[in-house]
Amino acid sequence: MSKKQILFAGGSGIVGRSAVRWFRERNPDVPVLVGGRNQKVAGEVAEAAGKAEAVVIDLDRPRLGLSGDVTPAAVVMVAPDGGLHGLRLAQELGVPYLSIGTALVEVGPELALFAHRASAAPVVLASHWAAGAALFVALEACTGLERVKAIRVGVVLDEKDPAGPASHEDIERMAEAADALGFVDGRRAWLSGDLAKRKITAIDGRSLEADAFAPFDVISLHAVTGAPDIRFDLVTSTSSSRLRGGKPAAEIVVDVEGETRSVRATIELEQGQASLTALSVVVLLEAALGLKPGLYLPELVIEPKAFLDQLRAAGAKVEISGR
Repeated sequence: MSKKQILFAGGSGIVGRSAVRWFRERNPDVPVLVGGRNQKVAGEVAEAAGKAEAVVIDLDRPRLGLSGDVTPAAVVMVAPDGGLHGLRLAQELGVPYLSIGTALVEVGPELALFAHRASAAPVVLASHWAAGAALFVALEACTGLERVKAIRVGVVLDEKDPAGPASHEDIERMAEAADALGFVDGRRAWLSGDLAKRKITAIDGRSLEADAFAPFDVISLHAVTGAPDIRFDLVTSTSSSRLRGGKPAAEIVVDVEGETRSVRATIELEQGQASLTALSVVVLLEAALGLKPGLYLPELVIEPKAFLDQLRAAGAKVEISGR
């Protein structure tokens, strides 16, 4: 097999299929490996993509169950890498690794494995909402503010958006693992009870009661901005797009409070949550292919404006007001 193939582990799932489609649209000549549990299903995805091969993977086996002659040029873990076999494979081959399915309270094993082989491969941990979409629109909203006092991210997840069972399982697993992490008055805080509830304002102006959630966005936003108050909230409801008569859309709203003014930023993608996540994965992957060995979060891989420009070019509506 070609050493230049990009392995999408979980490429036959809903997010994985979309990631393969976005990657092929943007990189027509780069060969792909579609990794899935079912050879037939993965084969269908590979055939539709073109210049792609299907491989059966086993998330619980070394090298993901792949034979020694499979040597991908990058390992993209669209499926959760619970056994860290995808990360070990990337380190063994010295190729970029990108993952999107780890909860904050689960990340210790990845950090330890990286620390023991820090010079082996570039490792991108992108378990942010929509693989960085919420993070980057929040960071862009902060641009130009002398001091950021508070960042509040909200997501409206449409109940009719076919995000796929694996995505819902990830959300449930992360929510059950621990209370949601936030920053309150400059200190880390686990949000529970009444503190875990917040009203968010959807794109169409509705006030919706959301629950605190803790993807990696919270820690990235704190590292970059130092804002003393940061939280992320999620609500399952009708998206503003569907309420207007459109499709169930991915919807992200961000409110940033500065010293003298406030900024509101939104992202909407009619193709839905899975497509937005997949597009973000591909944008990060393209940047990660040129990285040196090291540990990276999305904001260390690409600038917010460059990331958002690519989302816009792919059809996402990105609006920032108040600055």
